[in-house]
Amino acid sequence: MGNWKKCTIADLGTVVGGATPSTKKPENYDGGTIAWITPKDLARFLGRFISHGERNITEAGLHSCSTQMMPRHTILFSSRAPIGYVAIAENELCTNQGFKSVVPNDNTDYMFLYYLLLNNRQNIEHMGSGTTFKEVSGKTMRGIEVCVPESKEEQIRISSMLSAIDDKIEENERINKNLLQQAQSLYQSWFVDHEPFGGDRPSDWTDDTIEDLAKEIICGKTPSTKVPEYYGSDIPFITIPDMHGNTYAVTTERYLSTYGAASQRKKMLPRNSICVSCIGTAGLVTLTAQESQTNQQINSIIPKEGYSPYYIYLLMQTLSVIINNLGQSGSTIVNLNKAQFGKIPVTIPSVATMKSFDEIAKPMFDAILSNQEENIKLAELRDSLLPRLMSGDLDVSGIDL
Repeated sequence: MGNWKKCTIADLGTVVGGATPSTKKPENYDGGTIAWITPKDLARFLGRFISHGERNITEAGLHSCSTQMMPRHTILFSSRAPIGYVAIAENELCTNQGFKSVVPNDNTDYMFLYYLLLNNRQNIEHMGSGTTFKEVSGKTMRGIEVCVPESKEEQIRISSMLSAIDDKIEENERINKNLLQQAQSLYQSWFVDHEPFGGDRPSDWTDDTIEDLAKEIICGKTPSTKVPEYYGSDIPFITIPDMHGNTYAVTTERYLSTYGAASQRKKMLPRNSICVSCIGTAGLVTLTAQESQTNQQINSIIPKEGYSPYYIYLLMQTLSVIINNLGQSGSTIVNLNKAQFGKIPVTIPSVATMKSFDEIAKPMFDAILSNQEENIKLAELRDSLLPRLMSGDLDVSGIDL
């Protein structure tokens, strides 16, 4: 194992802040082509490399404030609201004031720096100060003490071990995105364009409502948080954050104990139930990967016997905008109750058609679930290796570059 040295973030690269062009001047944003990142852009960002955010800015916007362009492979680190989002610039870009990013110097491997900041984000968060919300200043960021290999070659050895795992996770995510797109195209072909049926809708399909698809529609419920015994590690408890970007709810932020789930056993959902968010962020759709329960923001469809969960899942995705609009009803918060949800009009194909559709769609969804489950194990492996590699506990001298 090589020599390690104590140093500061400033010894590893240049700390760069950002700024926001005036939103009162359309010329700062309209038609802009300059990538401009905010912490919000990283809130549900799952990868390592980010190329652009929700909004671009113009040259006028860039020169109107103190934000500055940073090169490819700069490490973005959110320094406020919240502290600790980490990403790698895939291309030249700039940020708002919510970042203290680090442009690595020639002696620092950018990928090592990414994992170093990832490993230290909790410590950095504790260094934040402020009354309204915590913030890490540029001075604080530059002065953060770390321990790193003196040799850039050893830094690369360490980062390559972690990067290999993340490469596989990202490959699985790309495969899943492609599989879902194929499933959506298949749905379009069968149930919108009716291509397998000569372009005409079969006469044995019916116009009904969501409740006619369901053996039961279940609106979730949150067990009392005043009873700690209701919560544990047995039954996934699905809430809206668990649904973002996930075809299946394989893991959840919170779990119920068997006791907690039994306290509301009528809320139990079998595997391959279709969960649809109907309050707040309405229109998200997720399948259950195992017996699960949800909170009250979610209505779930338990399909009738012989009805395809994959057809219903893809159908619900196409209804996302409708669900969101129905829940508005003049309120700033979307709220679509179980009765309203059940009355949404849908087309119900014949059971024979759904069975034939399942023969093609099921292998796609099985592969998606398998990849999601593999990614969880890979992430656990990466997270267990991260602190050991970043402290020098693991010898990487035998790793071939």
